[in-house]
Amino acid sequence: MELKCWGGDWGLPSLDIDCLSALTYAYFAKVPFEIIPSLPRNTITGTLPELKQSDFIYSRAFTIIGIFRREGYNVDYGLSEDQFANTLAYISYIEQKLRPAILYTLWLDSANYTKVTRPAFSKLCGFPYSLWYPSRIRHQIEQNVVICKGSRFLPKLSDIEKILYKEAWTCMNDLEHHLGSTLYFYGNSPTTFDAILYGHLGLLLKAPLSSTVLQNHLHACDKLKSFCLRMESFLPSEMSTSVKSSPLSEKEPFYKNDIVISVGVALAAMVCYALTSGVLTERHSKLAEKLGTVRSDDLSEIDDID
Repeated sequence: MELKCWGGDWGLPSLDIDCLSALTYAYFAKVPFEIIPSLPRNTITGTLPELKQSDFIYSRAFTIIGIFRREGYNVDYGLSEDQFANTLAYISYIEQKLRPAILYTLWLDSANYTKVTRPAFSKLCGFPYSLWYPSRIRHQIEQNVVICKGSRFLPKLSDIEKILYKEAWTCMNDLEHHLGSTLYFYGNSPTTFDAILYGHLGLLLKAPLSSTVLQNHLHACDKLKSFCLRMESFLPSEMSTSVKSSPLSEKEPFYKNDIVISVGVALAAMVCYALTSGVLTERHSKLAEKLGTVRSDDLSEIDDID
């Protein structure tokens, strides 16, 4: 099985919530798979994560985890029907209350986006996609947050921010209380919910944020923080460096149109620099002299000499 994911940084195998959730489950369930750092444009479904098994393609983290379970790598076999129903309810809970606040912190908070998130994803995208991919993701997230949480009473993102953080704090407090004295949410072994929850909290905990309002609350939840540290033990330490070293898999080389785009952007930048800096028009420019470019004041000087 091949699992395409966003690459990693900050000591994590992936910088995407869904990708990190699927990877975490695969590692502690000991699923035999090959991870392929990729971009959405290099997938069949146009989304990440994407799992390829034989001739079949699957997307979305929960669906991919379901395929792992179907293939015999099921870590939920010890759960009762009530516990499995609670798992689905809690997944829906964190998707509605915790996920929007984490995405806001990483992508819509100006300081975090400029200093942390954009540089990290630009490195993963590579040139020239780093010029527009991060801003495109940010725009999509902003639209989703406004649609989900905005209203005519909360037209601005600054107003929505307060609602997002309040809901996320309440969610983390509930999870802290539910965790209790157990190592994981359903005993001493991790389950599907543990993987999906770490996909959310792992990013929030490990990101070197500048604006740390939501991150500080996670640090104050001692049980959740200890839970995240236990989940990290399942992830290979070398994965973060090997993933972030190349944004695309070796099996997916750049196509010819990618090279054309790269060369075109580079040439356009060089021409713009030449025009704005006066390389082609300065009187001392040898290039201008060779091209026969003569300024009007130079002509007047020549007439005076004659």
